[in-house]
Amino acid sequence: MGLHLKKRTYGVNKITHPGNSMKLSFIARAFCALSLCIATVATAAPRLFAVNPFANTGATAGDFGLYEINPTNAAVISSTLIAVPSRTITGANSITLDPTTGVVYGIVRATGVTGRLLITLNLATGAGVEIGNLGDNFSSLTFRSDGQLFGVTGNGASVPETLYTINKATGVPTLAVALGNGADGEVIAFNPVDSQIYHWSGNSSVFYERFPSTSPYTPITSITTGALPGGEVFGAVWDPTQNLFLVSNINSELRTLSTTGVQSAALGTMPNDLRGMVLIDSQTITGFAPSSPVTVGAPAATLTATGGGSGNPIVFATTSPPSVCTVSGATVTFVGIGTCNLTANQAAGGIYTAAPEVTASITINPIASVIIGFSPPASATAGGTVILSATGAPSGAQIVFATTSAPSVCTVSGTTVSLVGIGTCNLTADQAAAG
Repeated sequence: MGLHLKKRTYGVNKITHPGNSMKLSFIARAFCALSLCIATVATAAPRLFAVNPFANTGATAGDFGLYEINPTNAAVISSTLIAVPSRTITGANSITLDPTTGVVYGIVRATGVTGRLLITLNLATGAGVEIGNLGDNFSSLTFRSDGQLFGVTGNGASVPETLYTINKATGVPTLAVALGNGADGEVIAFNPVDSQIYHWSGNSSVFYERFPSTSPYTPITSITTGALPGGEVFGAVWDPTQNLFLVSNINSELRTLSTTGVQSAALGTMPNDLRGMVLIDSQTITGFAPSSPVTVGAPAATLTATGGGSGNPIVFATTSPPSVCTVSGATVTFVGIGTCNLTANQAAGGIYTAAPEVTASITINPIASVIIGFSPPASATAGGTVILSATGAPSGAQIVFATTSAPSVCTVSGTTVSLVGIGTCNLTADQAAAG
């Protein structure tokens, strides 16, 4: 922290001597530094990911395990191999996003493994971490809003067409309810608007139904039964920006589907019959611009900012020592002189990833003050002395008196001015800042 000097300026005073005169001028000064630093962030468009149940070799464009797909036209944005340590992954049946953490979970098939493996998956790299063996041929996953994971078994499972809750830490499934219906394909997707799980089953005749996402998971309500334009549904994810499902099908098409069974024309064709899916969107924090500077001991301030679509609260904090400032909730308290560095964060939620952290800083300056009472006598006799006095700032720092005049006119020692010769004695009073 630089030194802040407090001085005060007075008009010219005249000191007289029979036949001669001296003038004394008095100066006071003040300096201060201000700063405000705010970070900015960029926004991004929603992103759609899907997985390949048939291959994970990268031999052709349709043989990668993980794809990012343009959600408006199904064009491939990127393709990546899925890699799990100590496993040879031959395909993936489903991926889903934990709305409470932003972590992606998936079902994969591995060489030499009976049943299917539950993994977490890094969408940027394709790197997977094995959690456990689900113990049967699970075909689809979805999360409830509170982070409860569900899975459904396919027709080739030992216990087919059955819904389970899954421990996302261990991969252990627990029976929820038998579903039944179609002869091929089982897909589930959670709708956070009505808190229902939607279920697709079958190929030439597709059963489209829904049921509550809490025990006992009944009643099971039929939406449509019959031939959907795209045939068997391979993957589905709720798109809150449209209030519709995005679905992939056995014809490698991407479509939208309403909760009442209205399906769009194909938005585009993908390189394979991809499953999944995961839709993610970014969120940003804006408007984080606290006022700066303030003075030490100023009233506590309320921090404000606008968050993204997850609706999660913005969490404020400080990285500065408590001797400078403290933060409790949305209130920042100014304790001492220095820079109060602040952060604002918003957690992941729904399809939204965690917002990038934004920062701001507030400069806390010393309490503003002036020197008063610096008024030597209006006249004095050359050869004499004058005792200086003044009242300073609340800091308690010593007031230092000095002169800018030549020593042939006057000198200052402590609070004493010695009037040496005829002329103008220019005097100053200074007080350093203190916290």
